[in-house]
Amino acid sequence: MAAKLLSAAAIVAALAACGGEPGGLKQVPRNRTLIADCAENNTCGGQIQDYNTFNPFVPGGISRIGYQFLYEPLYFFNGYKADAEPLPWLATGHEYNADYSAVTVHIRPGVEWSDGRSWTARDFVFTINMLKAHAPELVFATDMDTWVEEAVALDDLTARITLKSPNPRFLASYFTHIHGNGVPIVPEHIWAGQDPTTFANYDPARGWPVVTGPYEIALSEPAQRIWDLRPDWWAAKTGFCDLPQVERMIFLPYMEEHQRVQNLLVNKLDICLELRPSNIISLLQQHDKMSTWTGREPPYSYMTPWPIALGFNNLEAPFSDRDIRRAINFAIDREQLVEIGWQNSGDYALLPLPDVPQMRPYLHAVADLVDRYEIGVHDTARTAAIMRDKGWARNADGYWAKDGAVFALTIDIFAHFQDLTPILVAQLKEAGFDASFRMTSDFISRMNQGEARSFLMGNLSSMRDPYQGLSHFHSRYVQPTGVTAEYAWRWQSAEFDALIDRMAQTPNEAPEMMGIYREAMDVWLRELPAIPIVQWPHRIPVNETYWTGWPSAEDPYINSSYWARSWLLVLLNLRPVG
Repeated sequence: MAAKLLSAAAIVAALAACGGEPGGLKQVPRNRTLIADCAENNTCGGQIQDYNTFNPFVPGGISRIGYQFLYEPLYFFNGYKADAEPLPWLATGHEYNADYSAVTVHIRPGVEWSDGRSWTARDFVFTINMLKAHAPELVFATDMDTWVEEAVALDDLTARITLKSPNPRFLASYFTHIHGNGVPIVPEHIWAGQDPTTFANYDPARGWPVVTGPYEIALSEPAQRIWDLRPDWWAAKTGFCDLPQVERMIFLPYMEEHQRVQNLLVNKLDICLELRPSNIISLLQQHDKMSTWTGREPPYSYMTPWPIALGFNNLEAPFSDRDIRRAINFAIDREQLVEIGWQNSGDYALLPLPDVPQMRPYLHAVADLVDRYEIGVHDTARTAAIMRDKGWARNADGYWAKDGAVFALTIDIFAHFQDLTPILVAQLKEAGFDASFRMTSDFISRMNQGEARSFLMGNLSSMRDPYQGLSHFHSRYVQPTGVTAEYAWRWQSAEFDALIDRMAQTPNEAPEMMGIYREAMDVWLRELPAIPIVQWPHRIPVNETYWTGWPSAEDPYINSSYWARSWLLVLLNLRPVG
């Protein structure tokens, strides 16, 4: 472990050394360089596996070490302000027709790709049509095929999207960057004629990847990816906004949590993936320049639009039986998960929706349904009654067995969940399930292919209304076990589908919206295709040794997760110390 820490530190030291930078890189002072670790455990032996690719549409195929903030959106949205509205970026505005079956988008003049070509409505339209033509193979492809009848560029600055059915949320759902959601818009002149299912989109000699954001690749290798500021960024040239003061952005490989802490303590990281409460507290005690979303006081975090659920491959027995899913739900003590796993630094979840400002009316609106279906009830006697009714009996080891087979419940996770999962496993064992968990490097692909029969995973939701999060349970995303699905829940309900389709066509402010939502939640809670476990807080440490201006509870101009689609806004607000 120490060798990995020294290796990461040595890389940073080499980059900061005068005349000693690898690959012929120019010198950039440490106080103009921002350093983070890779958010995904997409590494092998401390190396970035996808260092030579830049295709954001291949499911599970690319780390968020560039594409998330360099393909700029039509709009940004900040869900951490109760009264926030979309912030126009590459678009200046749009209009839907009367029944929301078409939308006209107006593009900001003067936007350019990094190779100097104009960013036009044709790039926007090309991206939509490319995804539509490759459903369901690419991320967002199923959505474009589901919704888009026709996408055309009326001229360089005007696009018109005709929808197959009304959808007042089309731009908000797909072309507004909200936390981890938003369709990257790619350049037609680079992607046309390529097979987007295999196109690497990486060739530095040709200036690839071509992006709109203010950075270009200076170096990408298994040990690091480095982006340097591009002074000819369109937004600075047009006066739309100033250049960032961060001149270099370095992504190091994924680190285990103790490595992140050590590198923060010696100022080799400026920000990192979230930490457990105990490590946050230790870091604050040892480093007077360290801070969090709530400064140096609890809870050190903000709530994300990514509530965590115990999910299943609902196509496969025994999880295809809703009664079995309910039996598992009764075995879970959520308060204990938060109390022990998170030292009371967080909150549990009873719905597949996030506890963020604009979503709270929807949480309150179905509180009676949550009670009716006893989602938050921990009662192992109820678990036992259901299991016995289904023909299961406890064997000599205390586990439920049937027809000679023990009920094995292996939960696939990635590292984020290793504090909660042992407690969850202990609860399930106490209730009679032969439970265990495992972390594997191919977790995402196994989950998306349905090979992971049970798993812990977040459900990314809109921060404005419940449609997006619930729509991920629509049967249009279901694929047979062994075939990659964009969303892994693999649950089918014609009744739920019909309600989600109605919700999609209903403006959020329409009086009938809440009624449709309640009907949909009634079905979801009755069937319980996934078991809500906890709200997901981001306890992200920020190092103020070299940089200030981080978002915070006092100044929530956006969230602070650098793997999210909104990271560009943070870069634009950071200022060097001194």
